[in-house]
Amino acid sequence: MSALRPSNLPKLAVCPCYESNPVAGPAAERGTLLDTAFRAELLGLEERLVIANKLTADEIAAVAWSVSMVRAISGRERVLAREDDCRVRMLNLTGTADAIVPSRLTHFDLKTGARRNYREQMAAYALGLMGAHFAGEWTARLLFCDQREIETIKFTYEEAHDIVDQVVKAFNDPAKKPNPCEYCGWCAKADTCPALLAMVGETLTVTEPGFDFDVVLADPEKLGRFLTACAFIEGLHERAKKIATERIKTGGKVPGWKLVTRKGSEFVDCETVGHHIQRMGFGPVLAAYGNLPASKFRDLWSERMSSEKPFPEESVKHAAPSVYLKQTKTKPN
Repeated sequence: MSALRPSNLPKLAVCPCYESNPVAGPAAERGTLLDTAFRAELLGLEERLVIANKLTADEIAAVAWSVSMVRAISGRERVLAREDDCRVRMLNLTGTADAIVPSRLTHFDLKTGARRNYREQMAAYALGLMGAHFAGEWTARLLFCDQREIETIKFTYEEAHDIVDQVVKAFNDPAKKPNPCEYCGWCAKADTCPALLAMVGETLTVTEPGFDFDVVLADPEKLGRFLTACAFIEGLHERAKKIATERIKTGGKVPGWKLVTRKGSEFVDCETVGHHIQRMGFGPVLAAYGNLPASKFRDLWSERMSSEKPFPEESVKHAAPSVYLKQTKTKPN
């Protein structure tokens, strides 16, 4: 499968050498499952009940929210959700939108996990759909179901064409160079990427005599490259640990390392706690369990309480905001 396809365009916009890993990870598998459930619900297919059995309560709620958003925005207009009806072609590329409302000149795309940039992918779909429906403008609506958030992106034909064309040209450029970025951990070429391995090589000099870490910390450019390399090394570290574990399990040796068996943690299952909770007191037991995520409390409320009784939003508490470091999407040189 070619790396040049709509779903890869956001990654290729950052690194023109990116190539997705052919082995789907747990996150990708979950995304595919929720996408299937989303289509089945929109179409009212009988198998939606079978699919729902594979989802958690929160995932069922996430799909239900996404379907409700499509229906609320589309109104009484026809919604296309069959894969054959949602295939899109543009600039020799093909992709599949999740749902299309032709009369509203809009399409929907379900996204799971953390919020990321999908502008280039949405531009590709918009470009193809504008061509198919003879429209000069198009609206893409991203449904971030885990966050219950919608991102709306509007395109003119010229804007969408320029966005996609720029990525395609960079990909086809014979002089293109890899650009280490936040997508390196997903790239099939990561193990052999010269730019990334060079950065890793620089980072590994930390273990060598004469390395001056203070120099790295004092230089913003060196510090940035060091952090990027460390992020990739974390992934290599996990893979190396798995290989080392299997090697030792099968009788091999890894100098300086051994396997240690850790005692399993002790616990009391929730059924047993429930059996004694009245005598122990609900307050102390619930306090011992700790705070419940608001999303889980909302799910419990919708499952156990009457639909006539609204959810008590005033009961939701907000923790203090946190600050964390996130890698920016730098353009390749």
